[in-house]
Amino acid sequence: MGTVVLAVDVVRGATGGLDVTWEAAGAGGVEVAVGPTPEAAGSGPPVARVADGAARRVALAGLGPGRHYVRVAPAGGGPAVLAAERVLPLEGATNFRDLGGYPVRGGGRTRWGLVFRADAPDRLTPADLAALAPLGLRVAYDLRTPDERAKAPSALPAAIRHEPYDIGGDASRTTLLGDLFRTGRLDALPDDFLHRVYLDMAGQDAATFGAVLTALAAPDGAPALVHCTAGKDRTGMAAALLLSALGVPTAAVLDDYTLSRRHYSEQRLAAVLPRLRRLGLDEARYHAVFGAPRDAMEHTLAALRDRHGSIETYLTDRCGVTPATLTALRERLVG
Repeated sequence: MGTVVLAVDVVRGATGGLDVTWEAAGAGGVEVAVGPTPEAAGSGPPVARVADGAARRVALAGLGPGRHYVRVAPAGGGPAVLAAERVLPLEGATNFRDLGGYPVRGGGRTRWGLVFRADAPDRLTPADLAALAPLGLRVAYDLRTPDERAKAPSALPAAIRHEPYDIGGDASRTTLLGDLFRTGRLDALPDDFLHRVYLDMAGQDAATFGAVLTALAAPDGAPALVHCTAGKDRTGMAAALLLSALGVPTAAVLDDYTLSRRHYSEQRLAAVLPRLRRLGLDEARYHAVFGAPRDAMEHTLAALRDRHGSIETYLTDRCGVTPATLTALRERLVG
């Protein structure tokens, strides 16, 4: 039988190249093509051919600077699967991620290069801005409060439209949480603290989340960046609602959410671990408050389904997202 490429994963290797792995059915080989945009990845000649049908990995070196999209296709012809690095390797932002490539119920995947999620862009360096320029970002949806924006102005260029969508509540109270941490009083917070924060956001900020999704569906609403300060709580809720609206299975939505632990919380933990140990706090407690525990988002999405019947109904009934907007989002962001 011929080969059917099922999934592709791209990560940066130790020497700076790209390690490409894939899942496939069948015994045939594959061809690997690369391009600076999703469209270009399918227009040029292959950069690698893997004739061994049992092989599932290739290392790509010497690709040069910039972001690279990778297309893996059966050598004998057939549908290809596009992928890229999910996390952009930047100097000043550690949690800058592409929401493309997730499978969608009924077929298709979320499109690469259209919606990114990130921590606050105030720490972006000149090198970061040069790396982001080819993304063609049109707009940045800033979920921070006015006070947060004043203290840490975005470093994104003025050519990228800035649209503030304020979300406050406990998710924005980094000073309060930091004080609890510094004084060793994290035990004062309930075990389900983040779940409560997310449910509060889902109720109090429903209209704001709806406005963000509606803006993304507009003709000039993407390519876009959605961000807050850490890129994990307010941004995590927005991303989970968007992916759910697009038909991404819950397991994949939660997989995306939990990446914030690796790319934000654990990096911050490394800097504060000595203080954490002096205060007698364990790492698990730190991650329950400052991390991205899977059960916090899992229970939140389950609660929204219990209350409203589905995430789609929550979006239409509470967030003000119209059925036409949901259709436009799917048409634009799923391929």
